[in-house]
This record gives sequence, C-alpha cells and structure tokens, in this order.
Amino acid sequence: MPGTRFVIAFLCAAALGSPLVGQTRPGDTLQVARTCLFTRRLDESTQSVARRCAEDFIARNGYTLSPPSADSTLWASEGIEIDSTWAGVLRWRHNSLQSHAATVGCDSIECGAMFQSAGDPSPCFERIVTMTRAFKGMRMQHQGVAPAPGTKEARQCSRSKP
Repeated sequence: MPGTRFVIAFLCAAALGSPLVGQTRPGDTLQVARTCLFTRRLDESTQSVARRCAEDFIARNGYTLSPPSADSTLWASEGIEIDSTWAGVLRWRHNSLQSHAATVGCDSIECGAMFQSAGDPSPCFERIVTMTRAFKGMRMQHQGVAPAPGTKEARQCSRSKP
C-alpha cells in the first residue's frame, strides 16, 4: 500500500501544480466584466439596450473580427474554456461570431441576444448572451442554440447536415 499512497500523493501534487487551471481574478473585477458599460437613454427600449450591451460584450471579449478590449478586466470567462491562458482563449474566440445580434428578447426577469456564427451565418448554429433586465450578470452561454423543432429554420438545418 505504500506505493499506492505515493501514486495518489504524486497525482495530487501534479494536479495542483498543473498549468491547466481556469482563469481566476478577484470577484469584483468579474462583476464589472459581466455588467453593461452603457447608460440607458430615456427614449431607449429594454431590448435596444440589451442589444447594445450584448454586442459590446461579445466585441470586448474577442468573439468578433475586432480585437478584444485592451482592458483585461473587461474580459469574462465562459463556464468552460478551450484553453488555459487568456491568449489561447482569445485566439479560439476570435471571429467566431457576427458582431450584430440576430435577435434580442426580454421577459420579466432577463434578456437574451442571439449571435450567428461568423463562419456559417445560417440559423443552424447560434450562441446567446444572457443578462438580467438591469443589464448585469452577462454571460455567453456555453452551448450553441438551434432553431425550434418543426420550424422552417430547423428543416433548413436538417437538410444542410452531411
């Protein structure tokens, strides 16, 4: 059994010393990164503000053709990232989404803005940014979204699959 304890201790030490750790930062900076930076105009609808906020959020986080924000405190991590460094994450995200939201909607609790893939602007693959109606807690949802089953768009997507 001494050999087993050594292996377990070695694996624990290797995991703790591994460079494959998530991007961490103080919680107060992440809150800023997930908050809309715009002030709502008096004549502006909730959906219009949500659109502006979401489009800015994906631009500053490197999902569009434009470079990400130079201020790294405005970058927000996703629940799952493909790389362990910000440079790798931003490289992976670069030009993955169109810069303008395809649709925006709000209910009584939250808002969402859908973005089409930059490489395939069909409705077959989209990602959504969600936020509260106070335009805080902005998140890029990890999984892509697809059209509702039975819709014209869903039929289009099923025909385009190999």
